[in-house]
Amino acid sequence: MEANLKKRVMIIGGGYAGVSLLHKLKNEIGIELILVDKSQTHLLQTHLHKYISGYYSKDDITFNHEKYCKENSIEFICEEISNINYKDNYVISRENILYHYDYLIIATGSVSMFPSQIENVIEYTKDIKKIDNLDFYRNKFQKILDSHDTNRSVLVVGGGVSGLQIACEIAYTIKSKGLNKDNIQVTLIEGMDTILPGMDSFLIEKSIQRCAELDIKVINNLFASKILEDSVILSNGDEISYDMLLFVIGAIGNNIISHDENIQENPRNQLIVDDYYKVKPYDNVFAIGDIVQAIDSNTNDFQAPTAQASRMQAELTAKNILKDINGDTLISNNISNKGILIDLGGPNCAIGRVLNINLSGKIALWLKKLIYSLHTKKFN
Repeated sequence: MEANLKKRVMIIGGGYAGVSLLHKLKNEIGIELILVDKSQTHLLQTHLHKYISGYYSKDDITFNHEKYCKENSIEFICEEISNINYKDNYVISRENILYHYDYLIIATGSVSMFPSQIENVIEYTKDIKKIDNLDFYRNKFQKILDSHDTNRSVLVVGGGVSGLQIACEIAYTIKSKGLNKDNIQVTLIEGMDTILPGMDSFLIEKSIQRCAELDIKVINNLFASKILEDSVILSNGDEISYDMLLFVIGAIGNNIISHDENIQENPRNQLIVDDYYKVKPYDNVFAIGDIVQAIDSNTNDFQAPTAQASRMQAELTAKNILKDINGDTLISNNISNKGILIDLGGPNCAIGRVLNINLSGKIALWLKKLIYSLHTKKFN
């Protein structure tokens, strides 16, 4: 196909969904690929806990967009998009530059959620999804480790997967340095009645057991109501001091202002898509990853915003873009959650539930590392 007949396929967002789609389409001769991202790097958010603890380097959790695109003859635009004109098929950058597309894929991911009802939450917390903030937490934790003081405190608010992994990794690192809870107490706060709320009982029980082994103090059924410079006020009035505070209570869609009333969003800023991950009413616009509200094909519940879902959505969307270009029938959503793997700190400590099979120990950790290596292999 001649270059001027190629379809311009523009991907906004270089996270798990965006780079997975990029990888699937990079060798297709009938399209011209464009990646747009305000950052030069892809951040592996599934392993942030390893970076904060000092176990991983920055090279282990980031990959360079520009280098990858150059090696694969893909156009990379390092800019932030401020608006999308869906009717006329172009986007506008913060620098007020217009970029046209034939197909648009919105894969802008998510940002950490900071509820406004929590007093001072913006002033005293940072979004761990940003690499500069990760550097802050990594350096802060190292200073706490290096100090010889007692009664230091690391406070993690949010007992979901991310919060649990961070708490366990930090607590394990403390123990591996010959320190204990008298030196540095790790506290994990979850507003529901258990950590990993809504998950399988096997995962919950194993996680509670691991927290006890690592001397992590777990507080359930209480919320953070006010953040101070060195303490958190809980919903029952109790005050807990901290030397380092990590806020990991969830995420909302990182949506782009489109000024288009036809685009539907849910209260979490996620785009509502159809069975083909199209953003209706525009047939040439898709959305994948954390930015979308999508349905699990097996359970008919909402898909959890995970790296696993992002990769599967990218694979399906790559097929459907090619089918759409060729005038073929598109493939309907057939994506379902295959399971989950959780790192609980230490060389052989992980748990999971994959294809309804419970996993723990070395095999769970090996499988988690395998999935990580398969994703990173795309860039090496």
